[in-house]
Amino acid sequence: MGFARSPAAVLAAGWAEDQGRRAEMEDGFVFVDRFGGRQTSAFFAVYDGHGGRQVVDFVTHELHESVLRELRRCGSAPDAMLQAFQSTDDEMVRRNIMTSGCTACCCLLQEERHARVIYTAHLGDSRAVMARGGSATRLTSMTDHKATDPLEAKRVIEAGGQIVNDRVNGMLAMTRALGDHILKTPVLPNDVVSNVPDITSTDLSGQDSFVILACDGLWDVISDQDAVALVCESLQELRPLLRRLEAEGRCAAEILARMLVEEALVRGSSDNVSCVVIFL
Repeated sequence: MGFARSPAAVLAAGWAEDQGRRAEMEDGFVFVDRFGGRQTSAFFAVYDGHGGRQVVDFVTHELHESVLRELRRCGSAPDAMLQAFQSTDDEMVRRNIMTSGCTACCCLLQEERHARVIYTAHLGDSRAVMARGGSATRLTSMTDHKATDPLEAKRVIEAGGQIVNDRVNGMLAMTRALGDHILKTPVLPNDVVSNVPDITSTDLSGQDSFVILACDGLWDVISDQDAVALVCESLQELRPLLRRLEAEGRCAAEILARMLVEEALVRGSSDNVSCVVIFL
């Protein structure tokens, strides 16, 4: 578990994780306050590895740095995120990181002329959900890039792949990921698994209170709305306790992230469970 207390760009950021019943912990997360030296900017992300930790460790250290380089070069957040995903994936091939892979769900918060804006880029079934007036607003694709989605499956087949037992080439349940280079060029003629993220842009309003980023270990057993409701209810019911714990140096975001992780385990999640809660 970890937290950031009263950073400049957001009110608070908290993180919690549990290995669950898996043999290895393959999740990772990033929170960068004052991203790029800008006091009102922050970058936060969750990554869910599979097939080992090599890709998730590389992405955790490198992807946000690549986003920053591209952002300084082109100035456009969506273009920077798109280029960073692709260049980070290409760099792994150059370093011969070929077997494992990971999902990625990244948010870039920054002040623009008209509003505070949150840009979200993702590959795979890690998800970002925002609380807007107490209701859940999905910031990532409703398909979670599952191989069972008709449009995602169509892209795989057109790239020369197959969907076997609801998996890409019988191997991967997601159609998009970083790494997994045995399902991409130059091993195959085309990228059967894509490194092109879905990117959204959301102008923030006074109704937007917090964002939950989590891997599928949480979302497999807790719906978007349930997660938002659990946080809202806990804020109300535990307010005196949260104030006391904050006085001891812990923040509500940290405690609520842990609460969501524990709730996922109670509801039967057997996967690694990782969660970031960001109060805007």
